[in-house]
Amino acid sequence: MKIMSVGAESKVFLNGNEIIKDRIKKGYRIAELDKKLRISRTKLEFKILNKCYSLGIRVPRPIKLSKSLTKIFMEYLGNKTLKDNFNIKYLNDAAMMIAKMHNRGIIHGDLTTANMIIKGDKIYLIDFGLGYFSQKTEDKATDLFLLKNALKAKHTKVYKRAYRSFLENYKRYSEEYEKIAERLEEIESRRRYIDQG
Repeated sequence: MKIMSVGAESKVFLNGNEIIKDRIKKGYRIAELDKKLRISRTKLEFKILNKCYSLGIRVPRPIKLSKSLTKIFMEYLGNKTLKDNFNIKYLNDAAMMIAKMHNRGIIHGDLTTANMIIKGDKIYLIDFGLGYFSQKTEDKATDLFLLKNALKAKHTKVYKRAYRSFLENYKRYSEEYEKIAERLEEIESRRRYIDQG
């Protein structure tokens, strides 16, 4: 097994054609509470992956949970991220999938181009470790706000054009775009107020 990445929440291993995502123990938490939290987060992420996969949203194919319920086995898609191979056409493709997720009450929680994998001529969404189910307009708008900030930080020269194009494509598939766009404006104005204060 080869370590692919180590994050704040998990370690990711490559084993043949499978990825194993292992949610890390937190030494500062009471052991029993830590185990409960890791199990609940892992089960939720696996459930989200299964739901997305069943809806035809491109994500790694979920294979199984470990007996400990703290590891997810899933399909390996490669490591060609949109962050390192940026192209607006892939972002536009992701917009359609994100709109479909939001229509079904699935929030990603960490929308960045680092969490989008290019395989062949398709884009896949990965890392639902902060994901959850919600029909709240605020949560859907926050997902988009996070993506906008990620584009601004990592793809500075093209981010305005890229984000505008993303929103145009998201709008085509979103069932409540006007409400989400309105809430997005509110979130952005709150952020400007905080930044100025």
